[in-house]
Amino acid sequence: ARRDNTIPAVMEWWDVELIPRGTLRKELAEIEARHRKEEALGGLLLVGKKEEECVEAKEENGIGANEADGDTTMTDVDANANAQTDPRSQLEEKCYQAASSKNARTHNLVQHPVPIKPPHAPTGPPVQPTLHLTKKEMKRQRKLRRAEKQRELQDLQAAGLIPPPEPRLTLSNFMRVLGDQAVMDPSQMEQKVTEQIQARKIRHERMNEERKLTKEQRKEKRARKLAEDTTQGVSVALFLVKDMSHRYHRTKVDLNAQQNGITGGVLEVDQPKLALVIAEGGPKAIKRYTRLMTVRMKWRGENFLGDDGEEESDQEGGEAAAAHEGGEEGDASSAPQKFNPHNACELIWTGMGAKRVFTSFLFQKCETADVARKVLEAKGVAHFMDQVLVHASGRGSELNFRLGGGE
Repeated sequence: ARRDNTIPAVMEWWDVELIPRGTLRKELAEIEARHRKEEALGGLLLVGKKEEECVEAKEENGIGANEADGDTTMTDVDANANAQTDPRSQLEEKCYQAASSKNARTHNLVQHPVPIKPPHAPTGPPVQPTLHLTKKEMKRQRKLRRAEKQRELQDLQAAGLIPPPEPRLTLSNFMRVLGDQAVMDPSQMEQKVTEQIQARKIRHERMNEERKLTKEQRKEKRARKLAEDTTQGVSVALFLVKDMSHRYHRTKVDLNAQQNGITGGVLEVDQPKLALVIAEGGPKAIKRYTRLMTVRMKWRGENFLGDDGEEESDQEGGEAAAAHEGGEEGDASSAPQKFNPHNACELIWTGMGAKRVFTSFLFQKCETADVARKVLEAKGVAHFMDQVLVHASGRGSELNFRLGGGE
């Protein structure tokens, strides 16, 4: 079969530029020139030349008749041996080993920027995926583990390494287990069964007490569950509150921020009368804090001393009690502080930030909005105040500032 003239002997012409200049390029040029000459002589058959003339011409140029005629009688072993000794194959291997884009003429003209990781790219080792078993699979694994443990105990007992356990007696099975002994002295056997039941109960309670966490361990466990990684990004939420003067609101907002590891603060403005609450932390903490501000908190004091149909946690009750106790100690002679019946809280915006802007959760008062904006401008978040003022003026939906779930 006639070979395709478009196939080069060693490598394509556009890859030759990747080879360093020198003897390797010269060898490649000689092989390619010889290959083209062979292809030209092989094409003489198509223009009416005699086969003998082609063979003579090939012999004059050092080309064998078998190679010219495409002899296929060679065995596989001979073909592999020829491939190893073929100068074309050896040259091809050398060329591809020495090829590099740095040898191209256009290499210096192309800009090669240093790869930089994005700001939120993970820096630590890759997190291995966790395979969670279903309830059915967990039960089956527990059953297999217990069966294996019981089988090991039985093997040790059969070998005489450990004594067999006493039969587990109860008031319903001791007649069947003990047999003649229970018939001869049932009162004594019943007392023995009662003592065994009591011993099992004591051992069970002692094991539970040993597994019980101490107060410090429970505190560490709760802190570990609430802790979130904010090195790759932090969730931010902005709230607009009409009145933050009540002790109940201030106490709950502050304590929940501390318990959830939230930084930010409350910026109270006198003119116009409003309060900006900034919360930044992990996504789960912001989700819990958003529910506190928009659902759980009684901004107007509705059913504050009664049952409002929703069970409050012990933590909330402690916060409310602390707020009342603080009020009684601070101003015992004055009347109880009243709630603002027109008070309300709105979620203005929630989104992501590169890093935390605040280091703690603080309360600060400002006379005007301009002063409050300067306070936030020092932190680089002056746009928070602009966004709240636009929303408070009723133009938030027109300017498309109400993003991320704002009501």
